[in-house]
Amino acid sequence: MTIFSRTTRTDPSPASHGDSHFQFLDRVSGPYWDQVRDLIEDWFSRLCTDAQADVRGRLRSKDDRQFAGAFFELYIHECLFRMGYSVTCHPELEGTSRRPDFLAVKEGRSIYVEARSASSSDVAVAKSARVKAVYESLDRLDSPNFFLWIDVAEHGDDPLRARPLRGHLEKWLAGLDPDEHTLESKRRDDLPAFTHTDAGWKIEFRAVPKSREARGTEGVRPLGIFGGVEAQWVQDDEGIRAALTDKGSAYGSLGAPFVVAVASGSMSLDDDDVLNALYGTEVIELRTFADGTQSTAATRKPDGYWYKGDHWDHRGVSAVLIVKSLHPAFVGKQQHTIWEHPDPEVPVDPLPIWRRSLIEDGDMTFVEPERSQAEWFGLGDPWPVGEAFPR
Repeated sequence: MTIFSRTTRTDPSPASHGDSHFQFLDRVSGPYWDQVRDLIEDWFSRLCTDAQADVRGRLRSKDDRQFAGAFFELYIHECLFRMGYSVTCHPELEGTSRRPDFLAVKEGRSIYVEARSASSSDVAVAKSARVKAVYESLDRLDSPNFFLWIDVAEHGDDPLRARPLRGHLEKWLAGLDPDEHTLESKRRDDLPAFTHTDAGWKIEFRAVPKSREARGTEGVRPLGIFGGVEAQWVQDDEGIRAALTDKGSAYGSLGAPFVVAVASGSMSLDDDDVLNALYGTEVIELRTFADGTQSTAATRKPDGYWYKGDHWDHRGVSAVLIVKSLHPAFVGKQQHTIWEHPDPEVPVDPLPIWRRSLIEDGDMTFVEPERSQAEWFGLGDPWPVGEAFPR
């Protein structure tokens, strides 16, 4: 059983807006991407036989969340394997029909591991898909002299009729002289503008003239600059909290360390977000003394997954592994952190493939792994070798 199609690949182009992760990897040609596909196939070949059909189906899904979740499970399985563990997928437990993702055993000692994803909602995914469909359609636009600067100012609840829009844009662009407008000498607002409204959508365009050398070149996508990103209050710690929901007592007392691995696709996630999620939201406390003087001190609210002010909670979760922006082409470069519970029911043995966070003498300590992820996985430096999209 294999993941990718057995075919001769001839298309070296980058992913289009309409490509899912799998569609791109299954289509793109070149030695760089051959190495990425080979790694996925290699890891998949070692996965438990009874789990392969499900993981293969999700890897081949057009829903990128399914692909990401399945590859995350492959990554966890491979890490456990590389650390010398014998791994069982979805082991049966006494007293419950629920099953964790992995049971890892080494030298008679067991660890249970559950993989969770802090993924986008169905509403957000559907909205993103509608915008990507607009981008995909507009990339078929005939625009020999201009790139388009696109701002999606308002999103409709239904798909946009893109064919009429392409016609309007081509007519507008054909009437412009690229020699009359240069980005170097003008501000963005001085460039030619076109606004399209339809069925709840409002899209604003600016025409950016191509250089004389680039004009008329075939195969160049017209969308060049993207804007109009909705302002959002990013709270990465909330995604972690949501992924950990109910995992403290999901399987009862296991009598062995239990690790919850959480995958986050957020680029902004950092250690402070994880600290807020596990140890409570950091706040500044203002203190006023009897003499009227004041002082401030940093403290944490008792709303963490583990820290509740007067006691440690969810002690059945021995550690939480946070995996950020996992990508098959970058597994050799990315490092992730396992956060160990300060007072677990069952402590977890050090898992040296990851950076460790632990409390020692009341202080937070980080222990870096002695070997890089590339070394653990038997990959070279650099890996993959070559260029992703050679000119």
